[in-house]
Amino acid sequence: MKTYSKSQLALIQLEKAIALFFEEQDYVCCITLAGASEEITRKILERDSKKPVAEKLQGWFKDKYPDAPENSNFYAHANRTRNSLKHFDNLNESEVEINEAEAAYWLCRAFMNYEMSHAILTEPLIRFMGWMVENGKNGQLQAIT
Repeated sequence: MKTYSKSQLALIQLEKAIALFFEEQDYVCCITLAGASEEITRKILERDSKKPVAEKLQGWFKDKYPDAPENSNFYAHANRTRNSLKHFDNLNESEVEINEAEAAYWLCRAFMNYEMSHAILTEPLIRFMGWMVENGKNGQLQAIT
């Protein structure tokens, strides 16, 4: 048996989510793992009296993914998607729509929370950071980080 710190678990999940995003375009598993990592790192930030970055991502995502739901609804929409992948709370819901934008959103939330709480960048995290910078528009990403 091996023991992992919560920080180690968050990093393992985030790095695997990044690999699934780039190599397999497996957005279902990417969202699930990135969501788990985001939740851990969000709690670490809150414990340390720091603010998670979720609400800061809206403008950047609207530019990157213009077909995503309106800014005011995207946070709730993305959370609903992640929760639908983990639970079956709505017995009338028979399908869940998944796309790249939602996977990227969860990766950004997990990545940015992890970076803020640990300030350690591994090779997969650097790769994803490069993707974020490459896909940022009008300096919005720099304003978020």
